[in-house]
Amino acid sequence: MKSALLALAPFALLAAGPHNVRNYGAKGDGSAKDTAAVQAAIDAAAREGGGVVVLPPGDYLCGTIRLKSRITLDFSPGARLKASPDEADFDKYEPLPFKPVDDRETTYFHYALLRGEGVEHVAIQGRGLIDGNRSKRGGPKTIAFKNSSSLSIRGVTIRNAPNYALSLLGCDNVEIEGISVVNGFSDGIDADCSRFVRISNCYVDSFDDAICLKSSLALGKPRATEHVAVTNCVLRTSCNHLKMGTESRGGFRNIAISNCTLLGRDAGRPAISGIAVESVDGGAAEGISISGITMRGA
Repeated sequence: MKSALLALAPFALLAAGPHNVRNYGAKGDGSAKDTAAVQAAIDAAAREGGGVVVLPPGDYLCGTIRLKSRITLDFSPGARLKASPDEADFDKYEPLPFKPVDDRETTYFHYALLRGEGVEHVAIQGRGLIDGNRSKRGGPKTIAFKNSSSLSIRGVTIRNAPNYALSLLGCDNVEIEGISVVNGFSDGIDADCSRFVRISNCYVDSFDDAICLKSSLALGKPRATEHVAVTNCVLRTSCNHLKMGTESRGGFRNIAISNCTLLGRDAGRPAISGIAVESVDGGAAEGISISGITMRGA
């Protein structure tokens, strides 16, 4: 009997199920720092070759969480990942092998609440809340991916982001579906030097650009943003609802925008524009289709 149980042990491990952050010491009370516990759950799942990390209902106060390949971060309804107010809890700006020419928000990705660099097959999903926990612009990004692929961000709400709420640089094959950005102080969704990106059924309410495509030099060399579809979104802003640029060195190719509603915010200045296609750095803008747009107050 003992040998039979030992033979079954590897299969039992494979069927162990999701990694609940509470089992790794997370308090979820909104006051204790849960960074180490959430990171431990992610690291444990990664050591097994990938898996699901669950945040059950509660308030998880965290600094930078480093995402790993083949990990799904699943937010239960009532779960809130809340950015620590302490700057020391976040990773510093990453060193770069070149002199950056773009602004800090565009250039740096380590200074973030949830960050992934060089990862693949990562999902952030659920009906929970990611709270930037700031009252003005200036602070960490809430979700930041760099040089990554096969990403899925679905369902979550991002609130009070002091930096780009969802920021992609050099990422391929990305699906962003049904997320909400509420009370963003900077840009809502930014895809920079990225390819094969689908953004659908999202609600974005941000002071700066709601959805902004860039092709900056934040990778140290030009790279086009191309093969992007944006559809069925409701966008609210005091700047530009849908924008290509200002950073445009790599250019924009094969961009389809359809069936979006563009509105003003409840307070503050009206939008600068509904749709802005800008090539101010010499990059080409070609193969761009825009249809089915309703806009007010721009």
